[in-house]
Amino acid sequence: MPYARVVAALALALAATSAAASARPWTLVDAVTAPFMDDVQVSPDARTALVEIDRTDLANNTFLTNYRAVAVATGASATMPNDLNHPRWSPDSTHIAWLAAGKGGNALLVTDARGGRRRIFPSDGRNVIAFAWSPDGRTIAAIETAAATAAGPRLFWLTPESDYRGTRPPRRSLWLVDVAAGTQREITRDEWSYGGPETDHDPSWSSDGSRLAIVRQPTPVYGDFEHAQYVSVNLTDGRVTQIVNHPFFAYPGSAAPVFGPGGAIAYTHTWDGNLASREDVFVNGRDISAALDRDLWSCSNGSIAWQSGALLAGMMDGAAIRLFALDPNGTSPPKALTPDDGSVVAYSIARDGTIAYIWTTSQLLPELYVRTAGGATRQVTHLLRLPRDLTVATTRYVTWPDSSGHTLHGQLTLPSQAAVASAPLIVEPHGGPQCATPIGFDGVGQYLASNGYAWFRPDPPGSDGYGDWSYKAIVGNWGPLPMSADLAGVDAVLAGGVGDPKRTFIEGGSYGGYLTSWIVTHSNRFRAAVAEVPVTDLGLDYALSESPNITRRFFGDKPMVDPAALAQQSPLDYVTQERTPLLLIVGLRDTRAPYVQAIEFYKALAENGAPVQILADPKAGHGPNDPQGFMDWWSSTVAWFARYGGIPIPDGKLP
Repeated sequence: MPYARVVAALALALAATSAAASARPWTLVDAVTAPFMDDVQVSPDARTALVEIDRTDLANNTFLTNYRAVAVATGASATMPNDLNHPRWSPDSTHIAWLAAGKGGNALLVTDARGGRRRIFPSDGRNVIAFAWSPDGRTIAAIETAAATAAGPRLFWLTPESDYRGTRPPRRSLWLVDVAAGTQREITRDEWSYGGPETDHDPSWSSDGSRLAIVRQPTPVYGDFEHAQYVSVNLTDGRVTQIVNHPFFAYPGSAAPVFGPGGAIAYTHTWDGNLASREDVFVNGRDISAALDRDLWSCSNGSIAWQSGALLAGMMDGAAIRLFALDPNGTSPPKALTPDDGSVVAYSIARDGTIAYIWTTSQLLPELYVRTAGGATRQVTHLLRLPRDLTVATTRYVTWPDSSGHTLHGQLTLPSQAAVASAPLIVEPHGGPQCATPIGFDGVGQYLASNGYAWFRPDPPGSDGYGDWSYKAIVGNWGPLPMSADLAGVDAVLAGGVGDPKRTFIEGGSYGGYLTSWIVTHSNRFRAAVAEVPVTDLGLDYALSESPNITRRFFGDKPMVDPAALAQQSPLDYVTQERTPLLLIVGLRDTRAPYVQAIEFYKALAENGAPVQILADPKAGHGPNDPQGFMDWWSSTVAWFARYGGIPIPDGKLP
């Protein structure tokens, strides 16, 4: 661990020790208002880094973001205008381009390096989604959607990728903005959408400024990410050329293609072209990360960027998101640049190779660090603070073997030492089923632990961080294998002297809600359970979801051809076995795991005599996206557990 983090960790431990006598338990307000840092943009001259700080406005029930300009040499910082986001430095480091929200969407504007002297580029009502400066700083390439028009025809065609609500986001196109003149011209005029809800990204310029690398998909519908193409656009004549000339599959939110030295192009997709596989980094068709056997995607956390002649990739390694240096020629092995005891939230690279990155651990709030081209690392900021009367609970890394000889892992947040053995244990399967729980500071864990719970987050087969075998292990096996792995992890926790085996609880959302529902229809081990936005009927979910690809990844490209296989893995088909008190929570705007299947599950359980109730949130989609919703969902969860033998927490209440 770098010296700066050792000092920070020691200071935090000493502060926790001195405050222990007067410390109070965390509340849900504390959990939802804990500050976070999740973006960094370093200037090309490496002098200034723009860091995004997330805070909560409880009075207006909203999450706020604001950038601060940080002097890399000293850590001194200044607040930038709070109505601007998505900053990108000009190549000469003298100006910053931003997005500013308006009535019709985002507008593109440029300020000086201090955020002043605004200049807005008129877009005739178009919404700017993403953009990038040209190498010479004279042009900005922007991905924009058309201005709002009158409503279309009452009837419209649904496609196999459409969701049950028929949501139709606008088509994206590529525009060039002349920075000096302020004029814009459209480059792409075909029927493709240059981006979509899961493929939107900044375009990448070639070093000579003649081409752009970009992602396009047949329509802007969410599910059409499955049919995306990586292309380059010739800016002289608008000609579009595919970068990858063979079928491939890239996960939603995958790292977009980026130009490098000499016209080289780096891009990502699954190494073997299959849907349930590890995603690798390719340069001009050569797989340069295969030897690492780690997951680039990590539920859209993966990213790639050129650093002089090398390529950087943020990859999931175990439970950590780490930076790796990759040899574009594939001749040298990948090299880890950050340790495995924390995660890189975001990073940015200056012209001289300096890497500015945001780093967090389970004990430390995110802060800005820099790594020079020579490898020297230091902490730059100390901007985020918690209330002085809050202590930070310890999170332990737990490992155990699975039935195939793999070592699995999870994170266990502990209550006070005196209460560890008798503490009730909450188990949280993560969403996905791909994804994982990366190491990082978590306010929910602090809330639960400071109120007396142990909180265990296992990563079963199917999770990121293990390598290619993990994804393939759950093909056709969504329920039984992950269930056995998670229960073995619970056994390992209990055998280690943590948790009361008679007071264990389980809760999870999305696929975590699926696995919770699966486990309670196949085991009576838990005292009570909460499943948020769960998948409970695989056939119905596939038919209605905005992302039917999730089902295709693990049950074949035509799941409806064998509906019995989907039914066999659906909790709905096992409702007669369920006896665990179960609370279902759904969002009535959910297009990812449509709530209708949870209602179906609820009625089937109730009619079979199971102890089940369901809560509906009319403002939420695939989970709440506002502070009050976050607190209401967790308040109901801990109150449900308290009803069945858990610890009563003052702010835990059921409606």
